[in-house]
Amino acid sequence: MDTPPPAMGADRTASSAPRVSPARAHEALRHAAPAVFWTDRADAPEPAPALRGDHQADLVIIGGGFTGLWAAVQAAEEQPGRRIVVLEAETVGFGASSRNGGFCAASLTHGLMNGLNHWPDEIDVLEKMGDDNLDEIEATLARHGSDV
Repeated sequence: MDTPPPAMGADRTASSAPRVSPARAHEALRHAAPAVFWTDRADAPEPAPALRGDHQADLVIIGGGFTGLWAAVQAAEEQPGRRIVVLEAETVGFGASSRNGGFCAASLTHGLMNGLNHWPDEIDVLEKMGDDNLDEIEATLARHGSDV
């Protein structure tokens, strides 16, 4: 069987993964900026001012990433009128939540193989919980008319 030629600007190793020359990689990334697409936009909302002084809350959530915001939405839906405060040291969505590439998956274990390697006896429950969680996220987005 003939070996396919390497991709332009790349050579093939024994594992047949393409290797890109440093010069080609540099050229491809020359205009890239170390910024997150979702927050590096002219229409991105300005961060809220820092919380100062004494405040009263029924629930305080630490972290304004996907998990913290999801917890706040669930808490507000379960008990309307509940005073909820979400505290975030950076800006809402900072960190891993803003660098996820715009996807949402059902996996709670960072992939099935990782889950099987770490929790083989619980994998069926973890997979079901992940599926149920994703279904609920989608239902909540639909209820709120969120186009995400």
